[in-house]
Amino acid sequence: MPDGHFDVIGIESWVSDLQDASPRVDRALASLAQSLRHDGSLPSEEKGIVVASIAASKGDSEGCSRWVESFCGEFKEWRMLAALLFLSRGAPAARTLLTATGSLSEISSRPTTANSPDAEEIAEYFLGVFGQIPARVALLQEHAPEALETYFLLREETLGGHGLDPRLAQLALVGVNAADRQEDFTYEHALGALKEKASAGQLVEAGVCAMLYGGLASWTTAAAAIARVLSNSDDHAF
Repeated sequence: MPDGHFDVIGIESWVSDLQDASPRVDRALASLAQSLRHDGSLPSEEKGIVVASIAASKGDSEGCSRWVESFCGEFKEWRMLAALLFLSRGAPAARTLLTATGSLSEISSRPTTANSPDAEEIAEYFLGVFGQIPARVALLQEHAPEALETYFLLREETLGGHGLDPRLAQLALVGVNAADRQEDFTYEHALGALKEKASAGQLVEAGVCAMLYGGLASWTTAAAAIARVLSNSDDHAF
């Protein structure tokens, strides 16, 4: 693998050992590195943000830092991206990203906590997103309204265009969910990205970003979800 690809996959000794398996394995690693670092339907910087998100979701602080430093361009919305990862994968993923980006700093003043949204606002939001009230929302409505408020506020804030480009946010979650082989959630966010004007090529490249951490199984998951989205592009219900 050319030296210029080490910063994509890593410089640990196991990478060299993997390269030494055969020239074709070495070529395969180089091809993956090239596909992740070069502009395509997705600009290389957006691919970097997707891969950094996946690295954080896997707890790989070193890999996340490498992607942030080398491949994410001028992107600055790390705290909001961390909130997106908190929504999707919880505290460990958010902390990994903030640690990797150097965003764990003291904040001298914080805006006043927002007022709680009312139940009607929450219901209208989920109806607008899903076309129905999913079981996972209905159960929270009935039994755990505070947890539903958490779900609503995080989802609306991180995917609603408040700091993060909603298309890119959805594509990041395509990659994160594909890397964990979660086809239904990959489908949900691929459809969300399509609503935000992502192209078919961008959906595919977000899925390919998962291969570094999820292997070919992650691409199989992404491909199945994307095929569902593209064959039902007028269906806005999940």
